[in-house]
Amino acid sequence: MSETIEKKWLRPYTVWGLLMLLTIAYGFVFATPREIVQGLWRIYTSPALLTHDYIHHEIGGLGAALVNSGMSGLFVLGAFKLAKLPQTGLPMGAFGLVMGFALLGKNPLNMFPIVLGAFLYSRYKKRPWKETVTISAFATCLAPVVSQPAHIEQLGVPLGILIGFLLGVIIGFVINSMGGFIKKSHEGLNLYNIGWGAGLLSIALAVIYNAIGVERFAVGTFVSGGNNLPLNIYLAGIAVFFFVAGILAKPTTGNLLKIANMKADDNDFYVKYGAGDTYIGMGMLAVLALLIMNIVRVEFNGPVLGAIVSMIGWGGYGKSVANSAAIIAGVMLGGLARTLLVADFAFNAAVIYTSAFWGTCLSPMAKFFGLKWALVIGFVHFAFAFSIAPFHWGMNLYNNGLAAGFVCVVMIPVIRAFDRKGKYDPKVV
Repeated sequence: MSETIEKKWLRPYTVWGLLMLLTIAYGFVFATPREIVQGLWRIYTSPALLTHDYIHHEIGGLGAALVNSGMSGLFVLGAFKLAKLPQTGLPMGAFGLVMGFALLGKNPLNMFPIVLGAFLYSRYKKRPWKETVTISAFATCLAPVVSQPAHIEQLGVPLGILIGFLLGVIIGFVINSMGGFIKKSHEGLNLYNIGWGAGLLSIALAVIYNAIGVERFAVGTFVSGGNNLPLNIYLAGIAVFFFVAGILAKPTTGNLLKIANMKADDNDFYVKYGAGDTYIGMGMLAVLALLIMNIVRVEFNGPVLGAIVSMIGWGGYGKSVANSAAIIAGVMLGGLARTLLVADFAFNAAVIYTSAFWGTCLSPMAKFFGLKWALVIGFVHFAFAFSIAPFHWGMNLYNNGLAAGFVCVVMIPVIRAFDRKGKYDPKVV
C-alpha cells in the first residue's frame, strides 16, 4: 500500500466525508432552509420504492434530495467510525451506493433499523461490529421495506411504522449470514453480492404480501426532469474533486492508461494501488459518465445520478474504467436493440443508463472473461434489469444487483460451455 494514504486528510473517510458535506452545501443552493426541511419530511414519509425519485418536486425537490444524499452518507460514515472499520476500498463502495440511492429510496430513518439489526447480530454472535457494519450498509437497499408498511391501508400508520421497523431489524440481523452463502452462486463476480441476496429476500416478502392479500405497490410513479444543468455541474464537480484528491495523494502509477486498467485479485484497488491512483480512477469514471450522458443526451434524474455516484464509489473496489466501459457498452447494445424494435422507446431513455452504470457491478466478469463476453454479459444484464422489478414490487433498490445475480447464474455456465481449454475455470471465492 502506498505510504501517501497514511495522510489522514487524504484517507477515504476524510475525502468522502468532505464530499458529503459539499453535497449538502450544494443542496442549499437550490432551496431555502424551510424548503429543505419540508422536502426532507416528504422524503422521510414517502414509500421510498424503487424509482421514487427524491429529486421530483412532489417528493423532496433537488435541494432536499442532495441534502438527504449527504446526510445519509454521513450516517453510514458515522457507523463505520463507531465500528472502527478499517479504511479500504470497500467502504468507499458503500459510500457511493448510499449517497447514490439516497436520491431515490434511502434516508437515515429507513436505514437505521437495518444497521441496528446488524449491530444486534454482531452482539448475538459475539463478533466485532466492524465485521457486520459494511454488509448492513449494503443491506439498506431494502430500506423501502421499512418505509412501505406505513402506507399499507390495511395496517394503518402506527402499526405500519412498527412493522416496518421490526422488518428492518430482522433484515439487518439475517443478511450477514446470507452474504457468504449466496456469493458461491456467482464466484465473487457480482460486486453487488448483497443486492443479489437482498433481492431474493424482497421477492420472498412480495410473495408473502401477495399471499396474505396486500395489494401490489405502484413502482416508478415519480421521475424528475429539467435538472440537467445543475446535475451536470455536480457531476463535473465530483470529477474535479477526485482528480484533485488523487493529485494531492501523489499517484504511484502516473499513467492514466494503467489507472484505467487497474486490477486486483481481491478487487481492492485502494489497498493495492494507494489513494492517488484510486481517486483519479474515480474521477475518470465520473468523466466517462459525464461524456455518455451528454453525447447521448440523457435526461438527468435521481436514478441516473444515483447510478453514476454508485459507480464512482466502487472505483475503489473492482470497477476500473476499462472493465466498466465494456459492461456499459454491452448494456447500451441491449438498449439499442429495444430502440430498433419498439417504436416509442428512445436510445436516450434513462432506464438504459441506470442499467448501464449500475450494471458495472459485473466489472469483475469483464476482467475475468474478456471484452467479447463482457458485451454479451452487458446485453443480458439490460434484459434482466429491465424486466425484474415487478417481482420484488420495487422493495429492492439494488434491482441491478439482483439482475446481475441472475446474469451470473445464467452466463457463467454458458461461457464455460464454450471454453475448451479451461481458461475460465471456477474462481476461488
